[in-house]
Amino acid sequence: MFDFGKADKEQRQQIEKQIAENQQLYQRIFNTDDGKKVLKDLEKRCFINHTTYSDNHGQMSFNEGRRSIYVHIKNLLEKDLTKILEELTKE
Repeated sequence: MFDFGKADKEQRQQIEKQIAENQQLYQRIFNTDDGKKVLKDLEKRCFINHTTYSDNHGQMSFNEGRRSIYVHIKNLLEKDLTKILEELTKE
């Protein structure tokens, strides 16, 4: 994974710009009535309100992957860009 904390100024600016653009796209799409319905459907399918646990480790990893996509979408919809960038430096 790319280490945002070690990126030079130009790389950081490019990444910040791309994240800001993505955030605007996600907000534009998911803040519509249809987008909200899709998000609600994803919530049901992505283990948001129940455990991802499975005795099968492969299945559990798959479930966590589904969950992480939903969390990513919600972060782009709800978090301030500054907060998202701060979290990138902690990874």
